[in-house]
Amino acid sequence: MKRSALLLIAGVLVFSVSSSGGLSRQVVAYDLKARLQTDTKTVEGQEVLTWLNESEDPVSELQFHLYMNAFKNNRTTFMKESGRTHRGFKADEENWGRIEVRKISIRDGDDLTGTMAFIRPDDQNPDDQTVMKVTLPLPVNPREKITLVIDFATKLPKVFARSGFVGDFFMVGQWFPKIGVLKDGVWNCHQYHAQSEFFADYGAFRVELTVPARYVVGATGKRISETQNADGSKTYVHVQEDVHDFAWTACPEFVEFREKFSLKNPPVETEMIFLIHRRHLGQKDRYVRALRQGLEFYSTSYGPYPYETITLVDPAPGAAAAGGMEYPTLFTADTTSFMPRGVRMPEMVTIHEFGHGYWYGIVGSNEFEEAWLDEGINSYSEAKAMDKYYGPDGSMIDFLGLRIGEIPFQRMSVIASGRFDPIDKFSWAYVSGGSYSLNVYQKASLMLLTLERLLGEDVMSRIMKTYYEEWKFRHPTTKDFIRVAEKVSGKDLAWFFDQVLYSPDRLDYGISDLASFEVLDPLGMFDGLPAKETPAVKGAKFPAAPKQFRSEVVAARFGEWIFPQEILVVFSDGSRVRETWDGRDRWKRFVYVKPVKAVSAEVDPDRKLVLDANITNNSRVIERARRPVLKYTLGFVGWFQALLSLVSL
Repeated sequence: MKRSALLLIAGVLVFSVSSSGGLSRQVVAYDLKARLQTDTKTVEGQEVLTWLNESEDPVSELQFHLYMNAFKNNRTTFMKESGRTHRGFKADEENWGRIEVRKISIRDGDDLTGTMAFIRPDDQNPDDQTVMKVTLPLPVNPREKITLVIDFATKLPKVFARSGFVGDFFMVGQWFPKIGVLKDGVWNCHQYHAQSEFFADYGAFRVELTVPARYVVGATGKRISETQNADGSKTYVHVQEDVHDFAWTACPEFVEFREKFSLKNPPVETEMIFLIHRRHLGQKDRYVRALRQGLEFYSTSYGPYPYETITLVDPAPGAAAAGGMEYPTLFTADTTSFMPRGVRMPEMVTIHEFGHGYWYGIVGSNEFEEAWLDEGINSYSEAKAMDKYYGPDGSMIDFLGLRIGEIPFQRMSVIASGRFDPIDKFSWAYVSGGSYSLNVYQKASLMLLTLERLLGEDVMSRIMKTYYEEWKFRHPTTKDFIRVAEKVSGKDLAWFFDQVLYSPDRLDYGISDLASFEVLDPLGMFDGLPAKETPAVKGAKFPAAPKQFRSEVVAARFGEWIFPQEILVVFSDGSRVRETWDGRDRWKRFVYVKPVKAVSAEVDPDRKLVLDANITNNSRVIERARRPVLKYTLGFVGWFQALLSLVSL
């Protein structure tokens, strides 16, 4: 009786936040009960959903995401777009997934089951059932709430695209009917696409998870109770406010570790929970170190981590398709039983996926429509964190003499990029998955790194902190980010963002020509006379003049984007000249007549423009003998890094 009373009180407290003072404006409240049937790979669920109409208009229709139906057959939009392959993993055609809404009704009111209908707002694919609408008997008026009771069952697929099972490992994500976002009086409720992730309103969750007693469970939020049941199962209750999703995992081979994390400035107190598969226990210390680094970096760089827990899930062997994915207060990492210390995949994935808790979780970006606001900003953040903790020269790989930093790793991804898509675009509208990944991850990250070097690290730091502070627990757009950047920097940045965000072209400047030759004495005919017989020369006696050299440098714009340029010219005596160029014309020639030769020229000598698609053409040197070695060395490194960049998160 005491336990039941405590659970009831906890539930009331969680749901009261919807109308009182949480960190977010909580639009939804979910009370979920789920039982894992390990033999059928099914979750039997019941959902009590309370939704607040924040709009100014009455609402007569509700729309829901049924994400798991993306895995229902081979003709869903997700399967068609992906070719049944996601991140290199194939769908198991013997183990499909799906979600069935068995009944939906207004609590103590009308049964709405008969009004359910599948809709396809994005592509009209008749075989896609990832969005459902229900029609209400009476509209929900502005500032009113409605509470629904939904009975459902979710069949999990063999692990694919973040969710599912392998053996006795279960990763349960996007598993319940989730209401869409009503934005400006219109439902923002997109289908599940191959390249898109998720978007939802903030709210409060209370979730009861019942599993066989031998299973170790991890879930979003804080565990407030666990109960041993008479049938050999256990029930865990988790609660969490100010989040927009709930995911969980269960596996008997997990080993659970818990450690406290504290930070004084800014103040952070949270519990780190690690669920490490027994076969990966050798990687545990690397996970712990990387998560501490992530918590410290994001808290000090943007704002204090606000939740009481953070859970790292290490997927089972054979379940790598569930790795590298984020959910509120919980994320999946990625490793193998043997991972060399100098190959920092576990560290990078840990920091990256934890970081999504900021740019997808706390700042509620719409990943359907503007994925770069999460993926790009987080890749930028990850690069800075990896460089800070592991050094810029070997932050990604420092193994057997090969050292590759995170930023060069990202840069090499854009060298061979086509001109098909801009960074800012609906996630399913890119020409390919590779174009999506290139643009919203690497290109967007390099855009921000370039902006940082143009404005200065201090200014960029203030931009990021301001953006986070103004938009945490809200839904920003690209225009909101630009507005913050211009306000903090005090500069009109339209010239920058209009090109980089909205144009599919590239930034590419280089030195197209460098020559230096001696200025010879006059030879030949001048005004009908040989040079030596001209009045200015004939009979004159001059001291021997020092040799003069004419040096010419041609800087060129190979790409379409127009950026101001700096050019550094170095002469044989070590002297240097630094030129500026507005970068608008296709080329600009610089001429010098000096007693010394120009021996090298370089655009962007301070490496501000990390978004430059091809740095191999940035410089030229006179000493030709050295150039093939440099050329082939850069070519090999570029090839190798481009190969590595095919693995994107």
